[in-house]
Amino acid sequence: MAVPTIVHEIVDSPQLKATLRGHKEGVFNLAMAPDGRTLATACTHGGAIKLWDIAEQKERAAWKGDAGNIYSMAFAPDGATLAVAYYSDNRQAVVGGIGLWDVATGRQGTVLRHTPSRGVMRLAFAPDGKTIAAVEDWLEEKKYSTELTLWDLATRKARSRLPVEHCNSLALSADGTLCAAVFAVKDNRLTGIEVKRLDVMTAKELPPLVNTVNQSTINFVAISPDGKTLAGVDPMGTIIVWDMGTAKVRATLRLEEKRLIGSLAFAADNKTLAAALGDRIGHSNDPGLIALWDTASGKQLLTLSGHKSAVLSVAFSRDGHTLVSGGADKTVRLWDVGGLMAKAAAGQR
Repeated sequence: MAVPTIVHEIVDSPQLKATLRGHKEGVFNLAMAPDGRTLATACTHGGAIKLWDIAEQKERAAWKGDAGNIYSMAFAPDGATLAVAYYSDNRQAVVGGIGLWDVATGRQGTVLRHTPSRGVMRLAFAPDGKTIAAVEDWLEEKKYSTELTLWDLATRKARSRLPVEHCNSLALSADGTLCAAVFAVKDNRLTGIEVKRLDVMTAKELPPLVNTVNQSTINFVAISPDGKTLAGVDPMGTIIVWDMGTAKVRATLRLEEKRLIGSLAFAADNKTLAAALGDRIGHSNDPGLIALWDTASGKQLLTLSGHKSAVLSVAFSRDGHTLVSGGADKTVRLWDVGGLMAKAAAGQR
């Protein structure tokens, strides 16, 4: 008996203003430059990086990394350097490093590496641009180990290391607080589920953010531009919002229909949160969506549609008026959310 094919009708939301094409795989990685118009995108495999001018809505440059698969990217605060996290694992060794690309020339200079080699899963720039925080894995005697590493860009050396058992995601706040979603496994049970916090300047640990909502791990985190709010999402699509000052959960955001969430991003107003939605739990090949939330009120503001399959990554422009998304459908989409931001700002007055 033939299995029926389900064809989903996809209606583009009116906020969709452009679709950028050129990638050969799903777009897992996005990074917005401080200038508000330069966007870096990358697939995981192959090392292909593209730079786009989102004002002109066209490709500006195409680069090719050679240090492994790409798992994360971040622009320096001055926009002159793009840091790229490389990671490859052949079960015999984990290799990779942090590639530092000169945005003006399109050349990769130094690759920050350890000996023996490590792969880099996540990275973020400190606000002063002098330090990169990274989640690094390595294989020793057939056992994987993980550390949070702080790299000093002046010396090109690691200046601080914090061992963790597992780390899914990290983010850096404007005041230099590193937040890392960690967990451990003991007797086949999850333990130590928290968002670890670290002062990047002093490498001193701060009180962690504890998941008091459920016993699930946190897959992705995002910090508001003012550093006062952190959002994290669990594997079932529940978004937990913490107050960074009190270290307490402030809100829990849930979709009407549970979906996988692959990325989170805050807008410039410090309260609007975008979530990249994939398949419904228990389903496959659903069209991707983007949910926008007001984290202050806990209300869902808008759902954007247009991607043919899962949305894998989201990022806002510096002014918050443009939302960028990368999808499993190999496209990058630009959304005009300026009206939503204006409405939100009017509601604050």
